[in-house]
Amino acid sequence: MHLRIKKWLDLNNQKASELAKNIGVNRATISHILSGRNKPSIDFLEKLLHVYPNINANWLITGVGSINLEDSDSISERNLSKVVVFYNDNTFDELQNKIL
Repeated sequence: MHLRIKKWLDLNNQKASELAKNIGVNRATISHILSGRNKPSIDFLEKLLHVYPNINANWLITGVGSINLEDSDSISERNLSKVVVFYNDNTFDELQNKIL
């Protein structure tokens, strides 16, 4: 995750010290996260996403999707047609319109 935070900082031409000030954390906290020494805490992520709501939290945490929410397909713009549940015995169920 620290590499994605670095990427986001670079793309937004923002310094680590600015980020620390904007989200209200110590500069050392940012330094330790960016170096990979520490993993971001839930509190850190909450502050980051509160101050920068356009960051795609899914991308930040997993690396999946676009870096910004504007670039991502919103699930609210699509209709869910079915959900497939896979079981340990290699069987599955398709749930259609039962969850809506």
